[in-house]
Amino acid sequence: MVNRRQDIDPAAKLVAGFITVVGLLFWGFVASQTFRSLYDYAVARRYAPTPGVIEDVLIVNYPRAGPAYGFEFSYEVGGQVYRSRRVSVGPVDTQALARRWGRGTRVTVYYDPRDPRDAVLIRDLSLLRDWQWPAFLFLTLSPLLAYLLLRRYARR
Repeated sequence: MVNRRQDIDPAAKLVAGFITVVGLLFWGFVASQTFRSLYDYAVARRYAPTPGVIEDVLIVNYPRAGPAYGFEFSYEVGGQVYRSRRVSVGPVDTQALARRWGRGTRVTVYYDPRDPRDAVLIRDLSLLRDWQWPAFLFLTLSPLLAYLLLRRYARR
């Protein structure tokens, strides 16, 4: 009976180990971003609504990616005026928002009742447009699929 583990080249073990570590680090990054978005979404669901106004539309032009938009908005809570730039709890299409929201547009602001400085304009998490879910599922299920395929075809 031959022990297959002795036949593996040490350089191949090193490369496989490196690929495994890099894959686990990348998976950890995607998982942390996904869970952070879920946590932010769960917290923002308890935010209270209040009327607000878009004060400024910020445009940053990136040479390769094109323009990126940001929004500065103001809102009032308990007689005090607050300003914020946080648009959403997750990624959003700011270009589409820029077409809808110009300076002076009245919007609904969702703020944290315990800390009114923390506010967003969009508290929903778009699961279909979010890159994190497909990446998280792919990275989580890929090792299982690879293991099953290798187990099936390695015996032949």
